[in-house]
Amino acid sequence: MAFRVSIFLLLLLPASLHGQSWTLDSCISYAYRNNLAIKISEQSIKLSEVNETTAWGGMLPSLNAQAGHGYNWGQRIDPFTNQFASSRIQSNNFGLATNLNLFSGFQQLNTWKQAELNTDISRLDFDKARNDMALNIASSYLNVLLNKEFAEITQRTQSATATQVARIEKLVTAGQLAQGNLNEIQAQQATDNANQVAAENNYKLAKLSLMQMLQLDLRTADSFDIVYPNVEPDGENALLSSPTVAVESAMNNFPEIKSAQLKVMSAEYGKKIASGAYAPSLTASYSYGTGYSGAAVVPTGAGTEFSYPIGTIFGTEIPVVSIPQLVYDYQVKPFGDQLNDNINRSLFFNLNIPIFNGFSTRAAHKRAEINVLNTELQFEQAKQQLEQTIYKAHADALAALATYQSSTISVDASQKSFEWVKTRYEQGAANNVEYNDALIRLQNAQATQTRSKYEYVFKVKVLEFYEGKKISLK
Repeated sequence: MAFRVSIFLLLLLPASLHGQSWTLDSCISYAYRNNLAIKISEQSIKLSEVNETTAWGGMLPSLNAQAGHGYNWGQRIDPFTNQFASSRIQSNNFGLATNLNLFSGFQQLNTWKQAELNTDISRLDFDKARNDMALNIASSYLNVLLNKEFAEITQRTQSATATQVARIEKLVTAGQLAQGNLNEIQAQQATDNANQVAAENNYKLAKLSLMQMLQLDLRTADSFDIVYPNVEPDGENALLSSPTVAVESAMNNFPEIKSAQLKVMSAEYGKKIASGAYAPSLTASYSYGTGYSGAAVVPTGAGTEFSYPIGTIFGTEIPVVSIPQLVYDYQVKPFGDQLNDNINRSLFFNLNIPIFNGFSTRAAHKRAEINVLNTELQFEQAKQQLEQTIYKAHADALAALATYQSSTISVDASQKSFEWVKTRYEQGAANNVEYNDALIRLQNAQATQTRSKYEYVFKVKVLEFYEGKKISLK
């Protein structure tokens, strides 16, 4: 059983731990579950839900119970017997109290409605964080592909130069070429080797950047790899006809627009809350209590008659005594009896009419009005920024496509030119400077073609994303 559980857990581990390559889809899905920025945004939703519950509870009556137990020494009036007591007295008190806000300018109701909106805003901000993460992952993923191709370009250049070094070494050994020719091509080889090292390093750094977004252990970078799909921009020209479709879809569906709109509504509730402070407030409170005192005593038994001499009859020695009185023994009144006898209740209504509070109410209302205007401006700004982003992505995609198409022609021409110079160089009709110049032109054309290709693909994916399509590389 333990062995089966271990196998099951291994199957749940990230794909890279099994030596498999990551696709763009798997990278985005994994980042949704593990990226810290996403988790922080998710916690904001929970916090907003707590605030919403608190705002709802603020409209309900409060209920609190209290109990006390203590001892008193010295001269005092016992609160339950209303008599002086000088000995040590034990006392207890128990009570329930409730308080209800009957009216306060609808502040509590508006606070609850505002809290509901703020929870929705937090959810939309969470969706925006996921969208931003998806775009960032796509950009980082394509950057890995870009640097991989750059490394392959420098690798091909390095191999071509190494072939020429080997050829010229034989010719120099045979005495057909001077040692200077070999020195020149070896210098070029050293430059190519340095370029190759730099390209490989950039490729590794691009992978590390992607791993950081995925919150992966960077110590496993050697085993981390991605799928390298064919991203040639063939057949995608129709996607760039107009950005209006993407703009319309994004305006209706993207969370940052909905969030900005709800923030305006939340600010309006804030204004209503501030206005409520001008209104009178009415609260009701009710309390129920009882208590016990060790000073409360009651007589026990039938009592004993007692009289005492108060003098004699005038002119005689016949004693005169007082009227007989009953003398009792006393004991502390039972606990339960005291609780029943000492019950007290109270009901109060409190009306508060604001007249002057140092301009604080007016200032709060003014701040709320300004906040409404700010959120309205931010809403318009969010729409403008989104529209600008889409139109810029469309323009960048068109420019990248044009650059890619022209650089493709340039690569073909540079490849033919290099092959021609290479043949002349091998025949001794061209020198090393001409050979290196043709090779560099070919490298630059290939680099421009690769860069524009990935820039075009990314911008197209951005436009598709704003149209409501999933980011994916097939």
